[in-house]
Amino acid sequence: MEKQALQLHIERILGKKLVPLSVPTEEWHDWTKAQDFERQSSAPVVMHQRNSNWVLLWKSGTSTTELMQVDEHDLTEQERQWIELILWMEHQPKPVLPSTHLGDEQQALMLGQWIIERMREGDGSAEVPDTFSWKNKMFTQVVPFLLVAEHAHREGPGYKDLYRLMKSYFGGDLILLPLSEKEWFILCPEQLTQANEADDDEDERETMEELLTSFCLGLYELLANEWVGESHLSIGYPFSPVKGMPGVVAQLRETIYLGRTFHVTDNIHLPWELHLERLVNSISDEVRKQFLQRVVTKADSFTDVETMATLGTFFQYDCSVSETAKRLYIHRNTLLYRLDKIKHETGLDVRKFTDAVLVKLILLLYKVTK
Repeated sequence: MEKQALQLHIERILGKKLVPLSVPTEEWHDWTKAQDFERQSSAPVVMHQRNSNWVLLWKSGTSTTELMQVDEHDLTEQERQWIELILWMEHQPKPVLPSTHLGDEQQALMLGQWIIERMREGDGSAEVPDTFSWKNKMFTQVVPFLLVAEHAHREGPGYKDLYRLMKSYFGGDLILLPLSEKEWFILCPEQLTQANEADDDEDERETMEELLTSFCLGLYELLANEWVGESHLSIGYPFSPVKGMPGVVAQLRETIYLGRTFHVTDNIHLPWELHLERLVNSISDEVRKQFLQRVVTKADSFTDVETMATLGTFFQYDCSVSETAKRLYIHRNTLLYRLDKIKHETGLDVRKFTDAVLVKLILLLYKVTK
């Protein structure tokens, strides 16, 4: 049982909160030394009464032991025995089925759960354990994708169906790891995403980003038509998955979160297009509010639907008046009139670089400021 679920379960039975407590391991051993002697058992002590409180063994460590404390609570004998049994079972070595005897779907599920557990522990750089027979697949450079489905009222596809669809798109074997019912981590060998002919005239990084964007768009179109319909997809730079998979998943999750927060109409979220959004999201709510109070003289100007659509398209097409007017299906003079109106109401002329930067920041801040 997961630690959080176990804690909630015990709290529900006792009707009282468990309070985390951390002590040096030697101190815990001193507390329970007498209990060990009285019990004459090789089983570890998992509960100890100290003064008027009970402490529960939560996680053993070589230097520090994590405990849970129940303050001022008189446990009945039945409650004590029940908790002791649950804790004793939790601290028993878990039987490990040799991964070589597991099928691909079971291997994928186990590896996906391992990633989730490492993320909960904050170990983003963890290395795949030797107990996974798939570890020998993890030394090749891969391109990572994170897929989040939105099938709230429909059943998602099974592992085999999704794997078959992925393989047909990339044209070769890949690794598909389910992280939850609606979240999938896809590792595609880098060579399957490489262009047939290298373009020596372009910057290598730009070429890679354009190629990855193309693959991401194509994959989303396939998924939207053939599988889940509405979904969100992110992609990362190539890496060797033998080490650092939890960190990559965390980065892709953040990318999807930022994309959904700041670009609510988009389904493809690319990390190299969200640098400013990542910076804005890191600013505290109080600082955001103070900035908006200083810079914005008329807040209503940035809530008007027409104004927001105009500015969004204007920034999307690099502040080009001609291209913006074309995309909005309006005359150039109509667009200039709207921009002059924004300047009159806010004092900011988005045709000037410094003012355009300020307005772009204001629009992003409004999306995340409570």
